[in-house]
Amino acid sequence: MSEDLEQQISILRKSRWVNLSGLIDCATKRLSKPTCRSIQLLGNGSYNTVYKLIFADGTEIAASVSVHDDEDFNPQAKLSEIATMQFVRASGLYPDILVPQVHAWDITFSNPVGAPYVLMDIVRGRKLENLNNNDNLRGLDSMSEVQQLTVTTTLAKLQSALSAPVSFGKIGSITLNDEGSFVVGPLFSITQKNLGGPYKSLADLWRARLEHEILHAMRDWIRLETNQLSQSLSEPKCTPQKFSELFQLLSSLTPHFVPPSSYLPLVLHHPDLALRNVFFDPTDDTKIVGLIDWGGAQILPLILTAKFPGDLNSTGDDPCERQGIPDEGWNTVPHDWTSFGDTSKWPKVFRGANDQVDLTIRASAMVRRYYLRQHFGARFALENHDRYSDYDTGRAMLFAHAPYYLKFHEIIAGGWTAWVDHAEWIRETFRRLSAVRKDPRGHALIVGPNVYRSSMEKPVFDLSIFEEQSSEDDQDGEEEKMGE
Repeated sequence: MSEDLEQQISILRKSRWVNLSGLIDCATKRLSKPTCRSIQLLGNGSYNTVYKLIFADGTEIAASVSVHDDEDFNPQAKLSEIATMQFVRASGLYPDILVPQVHAWDITFSNPVGAPYVLMDIVRGRKLENLNNNDNLRGLDSMSEVQQLTVTTTLAKLQSALSAPVSFGKIGSITLNDEGSFVVGPLFSITQKNLGGPYKSLADLWRARLEHEILHAMRDWIRLETNQLSQSLSEPKCTPQKFSELFQLLSSLTPHFVPPSSYLPLVLHHPDLALRNVFFDPTDDTKIVGLIDWGGAQILPLILTAKFPGDLNSTGDDPCERQGIPDEGWNTVPHDWTSFGDTSKWPKVFRGANDQVDLTIRASAMVRRYYLRQHFGARFALENHDRYSDYDTGRAMLFAHAPYYLKFHEIIAGGWTAWVDHAEWIRETFRRLSAVRKDPRGHALIVGPNVYRSSMEKPVFDLSIFEEQSSEDDQDGEEEKMGE
């Protein structure tokens, strides 16, 4: 290996257990390439670091190396990611979606690299995420209104292309069977968590996840010294009684959250559709030339894929919290900024002495995202009409109708800590649904407010609230004594 190549390796970012010299050796042998001339950092994320290898014959290859150690890495989830990329290229369902070809991989930690790796083609194109303007806005927010509409339309067309119905009959993630055929296996999340399955229906999926939490309780919480279930500071406070209440509420809600059949066709879901993973034609924002980062891709009912690209999302505390408008903190559903409220009550932020930050610039970008989301949903429906001759009026409103189902699924899939984080939403949804749905038969669509700003009057007088408050006070007292 040349001194120049060794110098490049010495300054590259990598996990401490990764051997980049071993990566070069593996790529050279497995791809039957001549000497490697250069190695460069191509990109890095939460799950992988990607390097560009340039060989003596001019060939360039992307080498993706896992950043997780062997305790956190899920080999089956990585195999599903690879199989999904192969499926997109081979199925013929997605002629407009360009995915890099995978040439070789190793999902073990015993190889010369010291970590799982995947060798694939490099995607070439224009990345829009790093654009910026004079207002310190980046990506989509930094563009002119006209360019924002163009890029949003292009992303909506990409989402529509992904919505082609698949022939699979189960919910899960794509994998290869022993015969080399594409099948649906267990459901993997973007964090490589195995959610079990595959599942025949949404109801089966939700019931299985609820049962998983009960089994967890029976195995891990039967020797508690106190009525506190939290085992670490990262877990929310919860008692067995609260856990049981939320379990019962979610179980009773599950049959009601099965959507009408028109929202249930199974399609392929890319879990991280964002500008950082999309490559555009260098001279044309209406053309996408590559889509990467397929980790956590799933086969899901259409309604659960109706998530806006990350660049269109907004949260209730960005750029600041607003009085009277609570932020429910969803991962899958944006918080709608549509007005400022009283800006005099906003926090004062400074870059330096006498240099105050104008938060209304960022807030205006959040409001603009709200209208771009409406454009995205409308263009998605129009594209489905043109692409699939889809005249269904319900699916034309997919992105308007999906939020409640996305919230419910996020809670169920997130486990008991997600139940606690969204306890008020669960309770309020149960109360409102109980008040309006007198006939539980049939699958009627559930729609509602984006954020619960006030609670309806409870149909019962819950006297246990005093006992719950007393328990929390006792726990706080114990923590104060421990800190003395």
